Amino acid sequence: MRRTGALPVSLILFLIFPLQSILAFNSSTTQILQDVLKKISAKHKWYLQDIRVSRLDASRVRWSAQRYEFRVGFGKIPVGVLFSDDVSSWKKFRQPRTHFGSLVKELSSMAVVDTFKVEGPFELRVGGTHHLSLSLPMNTTYSGFKRVLVGKGITVEVSGATEVSVFHASDLGLSSKGSGAIGKEKSEFWPIWHSYCTPLFPIRVLGPATLVAYKTQNPDARIETKFMSKEIIEFLPEKCYRSHAYKKRACPIDSLRLRISMLERIWKSFLGDRIRQSGLSGFVEGKIKASTVVRFKVEIEKEFRRNGALQGKAGWRTRPAVERVWFEVLARVEFGRVKPLLVKKIRPFIVADSVAWSSLMSNISFTKSSSVLVPSEALTLDVKW
Repeated sequence: MRRTGALPVSLILFLIFPLQSILAFNSSTTQILQDVLKKISAKHKWYLQDIRVSRLDASRVRWSAQRYEFRVGFGKIPVGVLFSDDVSSWKKFRQPRTHFGSLVKELSSMAVVDTFKVEGPFELRVGGTHHLSLSLPMNTTYSGFKRVLVGKGITVEVSGATEVSVFHASDLGLSSKGSGAIGKEKSEFWPIWHSYCTPLFPIRVLGPATLVAYKTQNPDARIETKFMSKEIIEFLPEKCYRSHAYKKRACPIDSLRLRISMLERIWKSFLGDRIRQSGLSGFVEGKIKASTVVRFKVEIEKEFRRNGALQGKAGWRTRPAVERVWFEVLARVEFGRVKPLLVKKIRPFIVADSVAWSSLMSNISFTKSSSVLVPSEALTLDVKW
C-alpha cells in the first residue's frame, strides 16, 4: 500500500480558483495596494521590502457602499465626530475583471448612497453644481431643480446621491418622558405659510440625485405641483391640519433616525443633568456618504532574508527562499487607493489521504499472500509505524 501525501498548494489553488479569475500584478497595481502591504507587514512583523502582491482572486471580489458620520454638539460648540461603515449587503460583478487598477477606478465611480425613502413634509436641497431630476405619476418628469418642497402624505424615493446630510436639533434638556410640543409662537422658519402647517425638515444631498415621488396612500394618484421659481418646485399636500402647537418631528430618514436616537440616549446618560442646568440645547448633524468598501482575497509573496549567521544552519538550508500566503482583505477605496480596514490570514487548505501502517498490518494475512520478489537495490519506505 502506498501512502498518498498532501497535494501541492499550487494545485489546490488551481482547483479552488479558476485560472482566468486570478489576476497577475504589475508594479502599478502593487502601488495601489501599498497600504495593504504595510498593514500586513506590521501585523506579522515582516520587512516591507521582502513582500509583494503576486495574485488576487477576482471571482470573489465583493463591494458595498455606505458610510455614516455624526457631529454632536452642545449649544454652539461641537463636541465630537463619530464614524461608522455600514455594509447591509455585498454586491459582485457579473463579469470577472482582468485588471485590478481598472476595477478600483470603476468602484470609485460607482460609489453612491443606497436608495432611501422619505415621507413628507420635508425640504430637500441639492448642493454644488448638480440639479435634481423628478419623476411623478402619470409619466410626468422634470429636471433642473435645486430645491423641492414636499407636503404631508407624499413619499419620495431618492437615488444616485453621493452624500445625504440632516441637521437635527435635539431636546436634550427634556426628560425621556417629556413632551416635544413647541408653541406656535416660538420663532421658526416656515418656508410656505399657506401650504404647510409645520416647519419642513431640511435634507441636503450632493450629486446628480433622482427623485421618484408618489402619494403614500395612493401611489398612482396625481400630485399637485407648484413652481415657486425656475429651480424650486412644491408638491402640495391634500389637506392641512392647523393647530396652535406642533410636535418637533424626528428625522424622516430611517437609517439616520435610528442612529441619532441612539446617540441622544448616550448623550443624555452622560450630560443630561449638565444640559438641563445650563438650559442649552444640543444638536446632532448626521451624514450618509458614499464610501466604497471592498472585500477580496490576495496572495502575498514573502522572500526570506538570508544572512551569513542563519545560512549555515540546517533548518535555513532546507527552507524555501519564497513563501506564498493568502489573505482576506476588507478595505475602503479612497482616491484610487485601497485603505485596509481588516486583514485576515487564510489557513492553507491541505488535502491528504493517508492510512496508518498499523491498521494495514492487522488486516493482512501473510500466509495467504503470494511471494513478492524485491529487487537488490536499496528500498526506503517513508511510513509511520
